[in-house]
Amino acid sequence: MSEEKPKVVILPSVIICHDEKDEGYDIEVELPGVEKKDIELYFWSRGFCVDGNKKDLTYSGCYTLAHDVKIDEVKAKFESGLLKIKAPFKEKLRAKKVPIE
Repeated sequence: MSEEKPKVVILPSVIICHDEKDEGYDIEVELPGVEKKDIELYFWSRGFCVDGNKKDLTYSGCYTLAHDVKIDEVKAKFESGLLKIKAPFKEKLRAKKVPIE
């Protein structure tokens, strides 16, 4: 009787930055060797979780965002091991520059 090895769980490499117009996030999640059908992506207003499964390992991670996003308008595309996500901010960011003494 052969024992199955438990799957290795790896935190995927993720880049999160504001888009060019400062209207939302551009997010990239590296999932090498994973097929599109084996990815699960869940969003809520201040974060997201992603799981990507392949034969011998699972990529899994949850991330918190600094700004609320419109979860109904989040778009994701997967190509060549890279999951690209566009998540628009719920409200326009209104920062005020603070003088430093």
